[in-house]
Amino acid sequence: MKKYLKKVLFFLVFFSFFSISAAEKPEDFSLSRKVTDGTLNYSTFELVITGSGIPETNVTNLNSARITAEKAAAANARLKIVKILSGLVLSGKTTVGAYFEGKGDPDFVDRLVNVADIKDVTYERFYSNSSVDLTYKVNVSGYLRRIVEEAREEFSNKKEPLAAASDEAAKTKSVLVINFKTKVESQLFFSIVNEKGEKIYDISMTKETRKSPASLFFAKKKAEKLIEKEGLSGEILSVPALKISGSEIVIKNSEAEKIMSELKKECFEEGKIVVVSAE
Repeated sequence: MKKYLKKVLFFLVFFSFFSISAAEKPEDFSLSRKVTDGTLNYSTFELVITGSGIPETNVTNLNSARITAEKAAAANARLKIVKILSGLVLSGKTTVGAYFEGKGDPDFVDRLVNVADIKDVTYERFYSNSSVDLTYKVNVSGYLRRIVEEAREEFSNKKEPLAAASDEAAKTKSVLVINFKTKVESQLFFSIVNEKGEKIYDISMTKETRKSPASLFFAKKKAEKLIEKEGLSGEILSVPALKISGSEIVIKNSEAEKIMSELKKECFEEGKIVVVSAE
């Protein structure tokens, strides 16, 4: 009997431990993409990047050598951030770098990125010759906001949006969630259209004070955690997407009608739109 009770107690403790561990494990809602020497999180706009540095040749003591190597690593990380931001897609096949090159301002992103912002070290590796590899976490949302504001007029969908229902007081939903069953390749500018190609939304309909630095938020599998984190208050309207056509998210005509009749104006004005990928 005692042996049986010990077994029962063991299994109770065993399952309790794993239940607690599972409950405490944070839910991963972040949509991330690998970039050169790092990862860009499109849900939080945090970039994890590694910079490498070697000490200056005329330094005589170990402490000074390490300081100069760390400065060089931060400068190296800054150059990588400039390259990564320049390679991001604005819309369709147009990258940030190509856009500003075409505008005659190829150094726009280079002027934007400040080495003083590269200071949150998450991992460091030192070598016998005093060179270092430092991994940083950098929030690039401010950079993206500047880029988007500079380019938003050119990449706005020129079509007039569909007219919404006039009775604003009857509308109850304040946050729009668009669900994809497939992988979503991130772009800074997306518009939403119905099956006829009529515009429901694009970034020109938002205020500059919107929370997201891009045209909308990205999340993986579930939107609730991101909505909570960003404080996107209000009742949620969730609709499925049919496909992405270029930079346009296409939804059914019936879903578009639902958006126009149920979604409050503040959703578009504040950019409270979350695209969720099932990947």
